[in-house]
Amino acid sequence: MKKTYIVAAALALLASCRSVTYEDVNPTIQPNQNLLPVLKIETDTSLYPQSYTVETEYYDKDESYVDNYDGEYDYNSNYRARKRSRLSSVKRNTYDDPRPKDATNMFIKEVQENIIEQTGEKKGYIRMRITYLNNDHNGFYSLTMLPLFIPTFLGIPCGNSKYTTEVEVTILDNKKNVVRRYTEKAVDEEFRAMYWGYSNYDTTYKASMVSLKKALENIRHRINNDAPEIRAKLK
Repeated sequence: MKKTYIVAAALALLASCRSVTYEDVNPTIQPNQNLLPVLKIETDTSLYPQSYTVETEYYDKDESYVDNYDGEYDYNSNYRARKRSRLSSVKRNTYDDPRPKDATNMFIKEVQENIIEQTGEKKGYIRMRITYLNNDHNGFYSLTMLPLFIPTFLGIPCGNSKYTTEVEVTILDNKKNVVRRYTEKAVDEEFRAMYWGYSNYDTTYKASMVSLKKALENIRHRINNDAPEIRAKLK
């Protein structure tokens, strides 16, 4: 019965979670007042994992059982009847992690829409490099499982992901001389919960992308302030 409740709660949690939206993984279109000339965009997102694995436990056929020898002796030293339980297996599926590609696309849109002019002669390069990633995630399952997962069905979060991203953006002239270098670190926290939260993977995914989005937005404002001097050095 307990296992039935666990499966039901897990399915309900997945079915009722929010989805990551287009706005979550794309920059806000808010062009700088002081745009830079056309720059070639380069990225290094190698710090992100290239794949992730999902483990699923499933049971074999009903007639497949295994003896459990972890029995106990009662007070009269009589060995209790040993248990018989169904065999279970773990299936592991590996998927490509979308974050390297999505982070690259986010930076390209940020630069093209908010930082540089749309037309003109190329005056240099703008390069993004992910320099630090950290995911502090916690599960509150012991608090939400009992009694009968009622806290979970009430929308109380069963876990969170607090993601830190540090990004470096470098502007170079056509000879690859460094004109400006910016580093920003940002944090975003998302929760696993029914109705208003996200599923296990989406919690980490959204927190990582939103923290990158925040860091790039901070760099965009700094570039706007330095734009006159940057333009002078790109000539």
